[in-house]
Amino acid sequence: MEDFIQRRRLARIVDQAAKSAETWPTPESGWISTMRRALGMSADQVARRKGVSRNAVYQAERSEKDGAVSLKQMERLADAMGGKFVYAIVPKEPVERLKYAQAVATAEELSRTEDGFSSWSQEDQEDWLDDKAAELLHDMPGYFWSLRPDTSDPNSDI
Repeated sequence: MEDFIQRRRLARIVDQAAKSAETWPTPESGWISTMRRALGMSADQVARRKGVSRNAVYQAERSEKDGAVSLKQMERLADAMGGKFVYAIVPKEPVERLKYAQAVATAEELSRTEDGFSSWSQEDQEDWLDDKAAELLHDMPGYFWSLRPDTSDPNSDI
């Protein structure tokens, strides 16, 4: 029961963060450049505060736009500008919806190995899938997340 309660608390946290993140506009020039320009700071001024060259600041701005800047570098630049670097991984949909989609996809995959499943009536198949998905959601066996519901490929996008 404790795991279930903990998972629900964590789900609320990430769901709430996802809602907040929806309203964050992503600046076209990136966060480093946007913060620097909002403060009226030159790259040279940021560089002096950080103890690097002006070119290093410009390179970080380019790297951010390319998705290649490190978290540590973002943290240090934010600090040099009197800011705080924040990052998060948030769900694209509410956590419970993601878990349900996973349970349904896993149940469908398991139905392929269920003896005689294809010969059952449509109603019996749907009942079995519903029951299996509910069981998977409740038990969350070790293989629960091994299948990607959108691709059926456990290694895609990893």
